[in-house]
Amino acid sequence: MIAYMPTIYPDELVYSWFCRYYVHSGCFSHKMALQELYCKKSDYLSKEFIGNLNKEAMEQIDKIYSLDRLVLDHTMYPQYARFIPLTEKKEALYRLGRDSCDVHHLFPVLPRNDGERYLRFCPACVKEDRETYGEAYWHRKHQIRNMRICTKHKCRLMESNVPAKSAQGFTFCSAENYTHDREVVSENDASVIQYMEYLVSVFESMIDFDSDIPISSILYDGMSRTKYLKPSGRSRYTKMLAEDISGFYENMGVCNIVSVYQIQRILLGSLSEFSAICQIAFFLGMKPKELTASSLTAEKIKQERDSHYMRNTAPVDWEMLDQETAPVLEKFVRAVYDGTVNENGRPERVSEKLVYREMNLLGHQLENMPRCKDIMERYAESYPESWARKIIWAYQKLKENGEPFCWTDIRKISGVKKKHFQVVIPYLAEYADAGIVDQIMKLIYDNKEII
Repeated sequence: MIAYMPTIYPDELVYSWFCRYYVHSGCFSHKMALQELYCKKSDYLSKEFIGNLNKEAMEQIDKIYSLDRLVLDHTMYPQYARFIPLTEKKEALYRLGRDSCDVHHLFPVLPRNDGERYLRFCPACVKEDRETYGEAYWHRKHQIRNMRICTKHKCRLMESNVPAKSAQGFTFCSAENYTHDREVVSENDASVIQYMEYLVSVFESMIDFDSDIPISSILYDGMSRTKYLKPSGRSRYTKMLAEDISGFYENMGVCNIVSVYQIQRILLGSLSEFSAICQIAFFLGMKPKELTASSLTAEKIKQERDSHYMRNTAPVDWEMLDQETAPVLEKFVRAVYDGTVNENGRPERVSEKLVYREMNLLGHQLENMPRCKDIMERYAESYPESWARKIIWAYQKLKENGEPFCWTDIRKISGVKKKHFQVVIPYLAEYADAGIVDQIMKLIYDNKEII
């Protein structure tokens, strides 16, 4: 039972709020606080969203702060759901506040790049927060993908040692204890400041839950005022746009620049990734309001849709498509294989069905792309091999948590069924040393679940 919840601060992540609850509530351990907030022992702390709250915690929090407002104002929902279709946007808002779900089923969440792996903070904000509130907290705006500076103080953000991924542990890492005094480093590049302010402006804009204008139509309208779209509106110079964008953001030092493949998917309406869309729009000179409160007419939306009529008849340059897709595919399948693509961090088997679905490829395209085929072959594995990796991952994850656990806990978070274990045993030694394998086998036979 939650006896007390501290006041939530402006732009504070829910995770940060729960961390301060742990500090202020007098809980003897992280486990105790987790049990008061979440449903199961295996539930992880969500860094960007809310997580699987138990019914009592959900009801008490809803009395303090509307769950919808909590999602909108204190999670990273505005970043991930901003440009998805309206029905999906509404479903994501509802489920993130009231349901236990994998966020990857709600909207695209790309693997993290260098510079995005840990929670970030602004030294000037830390000092200001302590003076104003008596403690520091994790700010949402500082965690936006590709965000490098604090737009309020025009200084560079610093990385903490708290992983930004939700799956890295079950520990409440309050900002007060993980944002030690650091020197304030000012950002003097006006173009960087302008772009970062653009990201924040789009992120903080009200989300429109009434109209459903596709982002592809909005960007098409922005391109119509540039050299990247023929006056007829039938042809887009995507390759030239991608090359110009790349040079523009390389000069800024942006760590993850939108690729020609991503641009193509966005313009065809099959990708809605926040950072990539903001990069395109900012480069095209579009105002934030054009993205967040578009006033496009039905006629202009139809014009953009009609412009796709040639896409299925135009010949495919397989060599170029293979060359452009390979690095994106490599990054994606590696993230699936090692678990970084999942919110819970669990490694998965790389299947063609998954790749075709997530990368929006058409049937049998990979057969015409040798580079991509080679990548798929390198990550190919049988189901027993995949189950072995999941079991070892689950064992190591529970071990890091520092709490006692048994074989059923391993089965629960690995997702490997009891009936499959006999075929998994021969593969365990391929992915872990003898000591770990011995410990796993000991857990099995001690529990007497598999004879």
